[in-house]
Amino acid sequence: MILSSYHRLMHLLAFIICSFLICAHSDVPRPRGVSLSKASLYSPTKDFTCFDGTVTIPFSYVNDDYCDCFDGSDEPGTSACLNGVFHCTNAGHRAQNIPSSRVNDGVCDCCDGTDEYAEPDSCPNTCEELGREARAEALRLSELHKEGSQIRLELIEKGNKRRNEMAEQLAQLEKDKSEAETIKAEKEAIKNELEEKENEALKVYREAEEKEKQRKAEEENQQTIKDATEQFNRFDSNQDGQLSVEEIKVVNVFDKNKDGEVDQEEYQYFFGDSENVNLELFISTAWPMLKPLLMMEQGMFKPAEEEHESVRETDADDLSRELENEDLEGAEDENMDDSELPLEEDDHDLEQDHNKGYDEETQKLVNEATEARRQFTDAERAVREIDSSIQNIQHNLEKDYGLQQEFATLDGQCFEYEDKEYIYRLCMFQKITQKSKNGGSEVGLGNWGEWGGEENKKYSVMKYTNGVACWNGPNRITTVNIHCGLETKILSVTEPFRCEYKAELTTPAACDNNVSQAHSTHDEL
Repeated sequence: MILSSYHRLMHLLAFIICSFLICAHSDVPRPRGVSLSKASLYSPTKDFTCFDGTVTIPFSYVNDDYCDCFDGSDEPGTSACLNGVFHCTNAGHRAQNIPSSRVNDGVCDCCDGTDEYAEPDSCPNTCEELGREARAEALRLSELHKEGSQIRLELIEKGNKRRNEMAEQLAQLEKDKSEAETIKAEKEAIKNELEEKENEALKVYREAEEKEKQRKAEEENQQTIKDATEQFNRFDSNQDGQLSVEEIKVVNVFDKNKDGEVDQEEYQYFFGDSENVNLELFISTAWPMLKPLLMMEQGMFKPAEEEHESVRETDADDLSRELENEDLEGAEDENMDDSELPLEEDDHDLEQDHNKGYDEETQKLVNEATEARRQFTDAERAVREIDSSIQNIQHNLEKDYGLQQEFATLDGQCFEYEDKEYIYRLCMFQKITQKSKNGGSEVGLGNWGEWGGEENKKYSVMKYTNGVACWNGPNRITTVNIHCGLETKILSVTEPFRCEYKAELTTPAACDNNVSQAHSTHDEL
């Protein structure tokens, strides 16, 4: 009880002292560390209620170096509360708020020195000097914004003109697309009609061709049976209709490795596990493998080694031309769009038919159908190209170029910055890259993402994200801080954190005279 009474007595004494130390810069009485705007909340004539409304205490407890309020509002002028706020009046310069924990800590945080009142002479009042410097800087920025705003107005005019032109172009493209789709539909109808007539005219030729193929296949099959039968009968020495192991072993052609005998492995190669082979089995299994060996033996077929040698002896210029043609064809295949893809099998056959000898009327139909297909392909490509242009314009119209399109003309413009090691290249609304001066390829530091400024300063920060991944790390990102300047240029590029880059950019598009005037009006100088 005695200690408690003593503590409250000290509170009262502190309050009396505090009353005599009220800031002399204002006629409005308020405790130390309280701003003029909050003076009415600290009335000596009534009890003080904490800002969070949880506690009401005698006013004598305010600034008594004892924290009574959870929000620290009862100790603005002492360091008793960790979450308290001390207000620096800083007459002649900008007022500021600092954490009350910095009060009387031996460091001069307020330019007027009021935060170190325990030792008044330790902090000289530098507010007038700082105020003059701040006012000079504010004037410089005001003049810069004023001059830059004139350029910005031109950018706004050009940006809106560009937007209007894109809108007009989009409307024209929509109209062109409608017309192109009509032409495409007409060309497709003509193509389908002519292809129907073409197919009907070619039906007779195709049927005849199919019959010819079947006839040739049958002839080849019969010849195969004939050749195989002749050889079978030649090998079947006892003419019993079966080839035995003994009969096979004396036939040199079955000696694959030419060691003078037909061993078990070679026999199984041709006949498997069968001990006796009849004509049917010989034709189906052994003959396809045996025929090339017989042809080699008779000089009608060259072994693989001789064939390769023959190829090597081919004229070098011919080979070079063939390879060159293959490369060109491969390159064309890689670069072709959908409209240039190979025709469907049936359509390809129709193109091949163009080279065959048809009667005059049929050839005319084939030519007309071929031309119709070409015209339809062209019409189809035209629709796709218009669609692509429409999508590009729509994408640009959806981009946020600022409240008045002031950044629109910068889209696609690239700016470079060099330091000791790298060359940085920023293409506005597209990407930012880094390249070593010692050579090597570009490294993507981010692709255009969004504006990242806070609240009413949205257009002061650009975010470029999803760059090339760092080694064992995240994808690179870059933050571009936008400042007012009479020309668009990069001032600096740094990497404050691994894989996170920061660039400083000036541009007239960021110069707003109204904003600079508003800041000058609200700064407490």
